[in-house]
Amino acid sequence: MAINSIMRNPMMMRLSDMRTSLEDLQRQLGTGQKAETYGQLGTERSQSITFRSKITKIDAYMGATKQVNLRIQLLDTSLTRLGTIPTDVRAALDPNNYQVRLDGKTDAQKSSLIALDEVVGLLNSTADGRYLFSGKSTDTKPVVTVDEMLNGTGAKDGLKQVTADRLKADLGTGKLGRLEIATAGDTVSLNRQTPLSSEFGYKIADVETTSSNVTVGTTGTSPVESASVSFTGLPAAGDTVKFELTNPDGSASSLTLTATLSNPPEDGYFTVGADTTATATNFETALQKSLGKKVASEFTAASATRAGENFFDTFGGKMPQRVDTSSTGGDLATATDLRDATSADTVQWYLGYNGKIDNGTVGDADNDPTTADYSTLPRNDIGATVDSGVTVNYGVRANEQGLRLMVQSLSVMATAKFDSTVPTDEDRYAALTERARDALAFDNGNQSPSDIHAEVAVAGKVAEDSAKRLEANKSAMQELLDGVEGIDKEEVAAQILTLQNRMQASYQTTSILNSLSLLNFM
Repeated sequence: MAINSIMRNPMMMRLSDMRTSLEDLQRQLGTGQKAETYGQLGTERSQSITFRSKITKIDAYMGATKQVNLRIQLLDTSLTRLGTIPTDVRAALDPNNYQVRLDGKTDAQKSSLIALDEVVGLLNSTADGRYLFSGKSTDTKPVVTVDEMLNGTGAKDGLKQVTADRLKADLGTGKLGRLEIATAGDTVSLNRQTPLSSEFGYKIADVETTSSNVTVGTTGTSPVESASVSFTGLPAAGDTVKFELTNPDGSASSLTLTATLSNPPEDGYFTVGADTTATATNFETALQKSLGKKVASEFTAASATRAGENFFDTFGGKMPQRVDTSSTGGDLATATDLRDATSADTVQWYLGYNGKIDNGTVGDADNDPTTADYSTLPRNDIGATVDSGVTVNYGVRANEQGLRLMVQSLSVMATAKFDSTVPTDEDRYAALTERARDALAFDNGNQSPSDIHAEVAVAGKVAEDSAKRLEANKSAMQELLDGVEGIDKEEVAAQILTLQNRMQASYQTTSILNSLSLLNFM
């Protein structure tokens, strides 16, 4: 056996080890990682696993936050516009600008219809395939089309029919707002139609007079059933009798008749007769005329407003309300109450999630009168965890009060029709526009689109802050992980250079040894 064969094996083993080390260093330089497996990290592997777990969790939160921010941004855009539409419409609704076009509509009504179409479009907004105003039912389009809402579809009645039915019920059999006028001698009575209804027609609040020759009084309390006016003598010209009434929508109304010596009297006046009986007869005639005009104008506008509320106020699991004629043989004029509509006879304008709101009473969501299940509130319909212990809630339902009042007011305005040849229609238009303007002002503690927007914006701010915090946390975790798993490229490059020099020297030495023989040695 040659001598050089004895020295070759240990030298080749060292060269092989150096080659393996060089390959590992080159891998580290290429990948930036110390090891290919956790086991190769030795005692630092537990730190690596911990840091990676935290980064994975942060990435999950960041993914959720990204989706939430996208949806809230789109909600923000829609709610911003929904917040400005009421102002635009109120500016267009001028009670004093009454000009009816050939189709029986005013320009303000046409603007209302255009605005309604835009509102419905905004309420049907989507983000990544999810409807934003459907509460939990994100796969359900929340609002039906404007045509279906107003005109109905198939056997289902829309707002127009609900309004027409309501007006018949409010007018009553005598078409005077369920009031009847009766005269006996020198006494005139204004009586509520029987059977009494707490829902339909006028309510009598009071009657008063400025005349010492007139005695007034009411019968019944809560509600007043009748108001009487007795002429104990002849009133003087200028004396007044005033009835305080309540419209179907709850607004106050008054009817004042003033004594005059003129015959025939002007509107709002009654002629003082030769005696108390004749005066009472003249008073009845004037009352009939004035009440008829008020019913055809302000009262009808109030009835339409109340019908709109019956149709649109479905928040918290409620159904639209219809006139209940089950006990009157279908007669609307004598009906006394409302009933829940059905999905077969009435359009449900809002189709999204509409769970009941738990107010902490018996029969609520958790049947516990001591607690309130706030998960039923609209904002809590949709939630996402955007950080450890941080959840943002941003659900919105299109039938919340602030949004519903807008749809309701615009719809009531859009469905009304007017006739320029009917004298009372101008007053009805003024009364209707005033009610729409008041509703779109969102006064008296009513929720507005801006209120909803503010709540969603708070959720958006929380999500935005979480995103920034998560980014910073991930950067910190990544830096710690890099300290465990990563390399110093300059250091590794220096090690590679050193190892290459050593290997070069070893190869040269090995080459010399391999050429060494006994003959050369001697």
